[in-house]
Amino acid sequence: MKLDKKDKVLLNLLYLDSRMSFVEMGKKLRLSSSSVERRMKKLQEEGIVTLLFADVNLVKLGLKGYRLYFKFDVMDERTEKEVLKLFEAYPRTLWGVICEGEYDVLWRIVAKDELEVENAIALVLQKFGEKIVEKTVATTTYQTYLSWNKAFEAKRNPELPIEKIVEIEKLDETDMKILSALYSNARETTVNIARIVGLTPDAVQHRSRNLKSRGFILGYTAWYDARKLGFNYYKLLIGFRNVTKENEKEFVAYCTENDDVIFVNKTIGSWDIELDLIVKDNGELHKFTREIKTKFGHIIGKHYFISVVEERMLNPIREFI
Repeated sequence: MKLDKKDKVLLNLLYLDSRMSFVEMGKKLRLSSSSVERRMKKLQEEGIVTLLFADVNLVKLGLKGYRLYFKFDVMDERTEKEVLKLFEAYPRTLWGVICEGEYDVLWRIVAKDELEVENAIALVLQKFGEKIVEKTVATTTYQTYLSWNKAFEAKRNPELPIEKIVEIEKLDETDMKILSALYSNARETTVNIARIVGLTPDAVQHRSRNLKSRGFILGYTAWYDARKLGFNYYKLLIGFRNVTKENEKEFVAYCTENDDVIFVNKTIGSWDIELDLIVKDNGELHKFTREIKTKFGHIIGKHYFISVVEERMLNPIREFI
């Protein structure tokens, strides 16, 4: 799909607030609300917009983020399809990826504890164990979602923090259903959510506002298919050496301001930082890595690349709907 200027502005607006009304978006785009609705529907049908979701602070719900990486000795088309089915069937899957590079599979899940992670790994080993030659786990301590402005030819927007270590608070079943519904579709109507949870629309609206004011919902945003926007999606896995807190802070600040970077993940595991990048080609990828090695080579140790071949972005709390 060839995008015009208004399509790109719309995509940028969805990053900033995917629950924004069609009327409000129409004013910014100088289009009627029905025209905006048609454009957004087309972007979704073409697979450019893959998910409009509530930016939920999962850690506040007691769910930590884990990334499970697997290397296969045999990764044929049938195996890829079976892996994707596993992603879709597992209720705590947030992002599942078929990769090229250092690893063949990236499975991003949320879990209450390491026992749940162990059980998830067991599922993979039970089904694909004979083909797996390496596995590794990284847990997230903090991550931030950054603007896709490079793809939209827009200004760099503020980042949207998703996970950070905070005090856990328990929600009742109704609030969890509302959160889950908004994670699946940030534009879900209050009336439809009211039918799901058995409340009046006014009660749902009150609870939604309360969830946002208490920090369970940090905002509403969108996820896109980089390939359909004309970009390659890479993850750069970096292990630091001789790093100080000041060095790391400077490195993260540099990355969050770089238009190539759409995610910064601080992790505990086989590496310390994961960067998600969108680039046009290997030349742009090389330029980025050359720049960070020039500026931060004294703290960068081992580093690996993987590229996204096929992905599934899912609601990791969909079990509550």
